[in-house]
Amino acid sequence: MILAGLLKQLREDRGITQEQLAFDAGITASALSRIERGLNSPGWITVKRLAQALDVTLVRLAGEVEDAAS
Repeated sequence: MILAGLLKQLREDRGITQEQLAFDAGITASALSRIERGLNSPGWITVKRLAQALDVTLVRLAGEVEDAAS
C-alpha cells in the first residue's frame, strides 16, 4: 500500500493524469488505477517504467517507500 500511495502522490505532485502516466509507462490506465488503489502489486519492470515516467530513480523511490514504512 505504501508504494501505491507514493506513486499516486508523485503523479499528482507533477500534475499528471492517470491516463498520461499510464501511457508514458506503457501500461493501461486501468492497470495504473488498480496499482494506485493497492489492488494490484506491480512487477519490477512496471515499477521501473513508472519511475522513469515520473522522472525519479528506483533508488529514490525505494528510499521513500522505506522511509514511509518506518
